[in-house]
Amino acid sequence: MYMKKENDLLEETLSIAENGYAAAYQFLLEEYENNPEEYGPQTLYFLACLAGGANLPEKALEWLTTAILEKGWWYRPEVLEDDDLASLKNNVAFISLKSVSDNRYADAVSRAKAVFTWERKNADKLFLAVHGNTQNGQIARDDWEPILRDNTQWQLETIQSAEPDGYRTYRWSYDMVSYVPVAKAIEKVQNEGYKKIVCGGFSAGCDMLLRAIIYAPARCDMLILQSPWIPILKDHAEDLVNAVKQKNIELKIFCGACDEDCLPMAKQLYEITNREGVHVEFAVQEGSRHQFPKESFVLKDSL
Repeated sequence: MYMKKENDLLEETLSIAENGYAAAYQFLLEEYENNPEEYGPQTLYFLACLAGGANLPEKALEWLTTAILEKGWWYRPEVLEDDDLASLKNNVAFISLKSVSDNRYADAVSRAKAVFTWERKNADKLFLAVHGNTQNGQIARDDWEPILRDNTQWQLETIQSAEPDGYRTYRWSYDMVSYVPVAKAIEKVQNEGYKKIVCGGFSAGCDMLLRAIIYAPARCDMLILQSPWIPILKDHAEDLVNAVKQKNIELKIFCGACDEDCLPMAKQLYEITNREGVHVEFAVQEGSRHQFPKESFVLKDSL
């Protein structure tokens, strides 16, 4: 049986929720009940928020109880202050659950470190993958592996943020600190003798890659940006173009046709880089939201 990736399932749920929370809740509930072991903290959080938004506060509390007390998971404090959970704000049980979750979050923050999986060169070419928010290094590996198609010329490694988002997931902040592990990782490998170094980012990971290129000596041969959420573009477009041109970096930009938040940014990035003579390609993925398409492109052997 085909198993939907959690991100794809949640994107489909969001699409349904645009026409009503009750239908979206029922859809996600059925998907979860069919394969409860396959979906994690984000799915239960969505179920809680959808239940809250559908005026089912008892169900919302049940899902959070399952996630936090039964599963031992936790969430970033801000997400438990979501408007969809407002009906639980003064609920004693919810307050207790949030306290448990907040304490686990604080403990995770105190222990978190960036993780770069690279240890040594073992192929001719290197692909560095950077996850998006509410993801981790393993998710990035799973998302990007299909474009390599077991090509032995390529070595795939991942860069994971040092900033916890929730249980076993991480995030990037749009500041002058969060991108540093990405920059250091690229710098660490750029003189190791690889014929090609390609960096791929999803969502917020794209912004971290662009910051690394702008503000650090980090360089690579190509940036592949999938569903780019890139606030760096707003005030630093000129710096970005100059850095990409000066380092002679090729860009490939991909974004879902239904990704209302990121598609304008993707188009803007393409327009300004193309206008300035950067080697850039842009593809709109029909039928996709904020996600990898079911059929990804494949890196050519000639690259």
